[in-house]
Amino acid sequence: MKIHLALATATLTVLSSFASNYHVGSQIGKGKLGSISQLAVGADDTLCALETNGKVTCFKSDGSIAGSFETGMKNTTAIAFAPDGNIHVFSTLTEVKKVKSGARMREVQVPVGVEQGIFDASGKKLKTNTLESLKSAKAAKIMDGRLIVADLSARALVFLDLESGQETAKITQGLRLCCGIFDFCEAPDHTVAISNLGAFKLQRYSMGGELVQEFGQRGRALDDFQGCCNPVSAAYLPNGAILTVEKDPTRIKIYDADGKNAQQIEGVEELVKGCSFIPCAVDSKGTIYLAAGSKGYIVKCVK
Repeated sequence: MKIHLALATATLTVLSSFASNYHVGSQIGKGKLGSISQLAVGADDTLCALETNGKVTCFKSDGSIAGSFETGMKNTTAIAFAPDGNIHVFSTLTEVKKVKSGARMREVQVPVGVEQGIFDASGKKLKTNTLESLKSAKAAKIMDGRLIVADLSARALVFLDLESGQETAKITQGLRLCCGIFDFCEAPDHTVAISNLGAFKLQRYSMGGELVQEFGQRGRALDDFQGCCNPVSAAYLPNGAILTVEKDPTRIKIYDADGKNAQQIEGVEELVKGCSFIPCAVDSKGTIYLAAGSKGYIVKCVK
């Protein structure tokens, strides 16, 4: 009994002190990037930053630029690496529509579809698809032969067959999305975790759409999520710990695998103002990347 208790205590100590082992290492891409919409890490730990203007810039682990290319796409909002090394970029297509605002009519851009561009590692375009079942793409991942897309306009996380584009599952129930933010990440055991910011929870789902784990509540304590709505993004570290990202003010935390015993990474600057998205990514070594989207650079946190 004493041995089991000692092991449990040691495990808890390692996880709860994990955040204190991190420090802000450097800023990447400053002066070379525009407005960043998403980040993605490839199998070789190459970090790619997608800008809203369609440009993709890839960085080596030392922060130097490995290459960049123009996709020729507009309003690019999501990026994902495929197992074959190809880079999938997603553009939310819009149309101008007139809406009534009080006694006046005004024109707004309304999401109407998603274009998918597939590129090889050098930036050569291989294919273009229109994903008919989607209206917008805020985030995307490729897992287990499926393309998973966060469709903010439909308020749904949509699972599609990667080859045919046919929908295989959808998560809609309980999603409370706000501030134009909708993000998710790959979680252990072929599951996905949604940053359900309006509900102040991180929720993990199976590939069939069943809820398997959740944690979080609104509050001021370190274990809680603060403000009007948080977390805005999250990622799993190689040891199973969970990284969560909060905005207004910026707060970067690491929880244990059960979503408990949060610890804050100290020294991370205010990355955004107000209700704005903060993209994040983690490589195989546990290096953390946080995008200061509108400022055009990436903060690297290292152990």
